[in-house]
Amino acid sequence: MTPPDRLAVAGLEMRAGGRAGERVLFSGLGFAVGPGERWVVLGPNGAGKSTLLAALAGLLPVQGGRIAWGGRPVDDWAPGPLAAERAWCPQFWLDPFAARVDETVRLGRLRMAWAGRGDDAEETAALAELLARLDLAHLAAHDVRTLSGGERQRVAIAAAVWQGAPALILDEPASHLDLAHQQLLVQRLRDHAASGGSVIASLHDLNLAWSLATHAVLLDGRSGARAGLRDSVLVPQHLSTAFGVDVHRVEVRGDQRFWIGPAS
Repeated sequence: MTPPDRLAVAGLEMRAGGRAGERVLFSGLGFAVGPGERWVVLGPNGAGKSTLLAALAGLLPVQGGRIAWGGRPVDDWAPGPLAAERAWCPQFWLDPFAARVDETVRLGRLRMAWAGRGDDAEETAALAELLARLDLAHLAAHDVRTLSGGERQRVAIAAAVWQGAPALILDEPASHLDLAHQQLLVQRLRDHAASGGSVIASLHDLNLAWSLATHAVLLDGRSGARAGLRDSVLVPQHLSTAFGVDVHRVEVRGDQRFWIGPAS
């Protein structure tokens, strides 16, 4: 028997706004995410990228269609078991009180500590390694409230990875990151997928998305959506239509890149 997809989406419809101004963000969206896959979600502002990711994480109700993790509808999962399936990294965060960076990252596994798994030397070493891989080792003892936006963003990503779930759902994980740390993010997410994990991340930068993705979801902001392999979704025609600008694909040192603007 073939095992179920890690995540399966069928006929999904999401809306925004109240009764007076409700609009369909997208409808009829379907795709499946398996181990080793890296999905990027793109689209103009207000197209529903964050709404889609929050729905996949089980945090928002859907207006139509179905979301299933491991073959079970997302609404059938209790919070604890669902947290073992997917980690959620939102676009915004709040730090109402002082906390060290390493303490904040440790919260990703707090549910496991409640179950009797406490701190030990092996776990401490693993946490130190994770912080180093995200260029946070030198900030481990710092108060998260003193960090720059990019540094705090990497802490949020580290907490999601530390959660230990196979699927990472990341809303704008590259926001605030400088160029070097954007490339570091792509490599770390590639590593996660290479180890059998799955990645679903919303991005704005087309070239960063191209570097990360094996698959893509493209929302056009007019209730339309496409999903599939990166090379069939992230094509100039679809991107130009979705974003309302001229998008061209060029080859740079043997790799594909996107150019925004009139054709040269």
